[in-house]
Amino acid sequence: MLEELNAAAIAAYIIILGVLLTSAVLWIHRIQRPRNEIIPDAEARPWNIPWVDFLLFICAEIVIVSSVQLIGFHLLTDTIEAADEQLTPGLAIAAVLLLQIPMLGVFYLARRFFPNLYASQLNTQAYSLAAALREAASLFIMFLPVIWIANYLWSRLLGTLQSLGVINEVPVQDLVKIFQDGGEPITITILVLFAVLLAPFVEEIIFRGCIYRFLKSKTTFIAAQVLSGIVFSIMHFNLMTFIPLVVIGIILARIYEKTGNLLVPMCFHAFFNGFSLLMLYILSHANLPQ
Repeated sequence: MLEELNAAAIAAYIIILGVLLTSAVLWIHRIQRPRNEIIPDAEARPWNIPWVDFLLFICAEIVIVSSVQLIGFHLLTDTIEAADEQLTPGLAIAAVLLLQIPMLGVFYLARRFFPNLYASQLNTQAYSLAAALREAASLFIMFLPVIWIANYLWSRLLGTLQSLGVINEVPVQDLVKIFQDGGEPITITILVLFAVLLAPFVEEIIFRGCIYRFLKSKTTFIAAQVLSGIVFSIMHFNLMTFIPLVVIGIILARIYEKTGNLLVPMCFHAFFNGFSLLMLYILSHANLPQ
């Protein structure tokens, strides 16, 4: 069988096996640690504002993002028509910018002009970038098999529902298809940088720094983690990744709760996006057995 596999397929098997073994070692080490060595959770500070003010913030996010996207895509009408309304790498870059930048802009303006409501402290603990990367790397390897299991079970459930005729075939995410098909190296590189740097930065601020902390102020932290994970998943608008993204959202909220610094879940998010793109590239060139 090994003779039939190309280099990409062998690399995929080695990476997956390496992740599983390293994850098992990390979990065993964590379980065997004496209780007096376990660092207590630093906790993320709840965002205790009234519902009406939080809903105004969310409405502002929706209205501003929608308006910017409407204007942006109107200006790109000729480009969209030339692409036959298919998402090209260039249009994907525009779509990411028209989503992430307005989201971050509303957050900044709310904190700038209404500090009493929206300028609460995001971090309770200090972390350097190097420390956050180290912490996030070990947590990422630990939890990656958990995400794989959630993805596998959800895929099987969707496959069963499709075979029963309950749902139609679930399409692959447009961005995933873009990375599978390839394109100009510069454009793909920009998309990778957005996925690894811009998206984790903005999404962790909004979903963990804002939505999770607000929900925590209104309910238990477990319910807040689950609910914020569901919101995080819904905002990606893809049924195929719904449950895996809920699990990822819960893990990210838990990491934020444990470390008390948003930089750690940002790094975890970046590792996940980068690793996913790497495996997508490798698997697209692998001749794995069907």
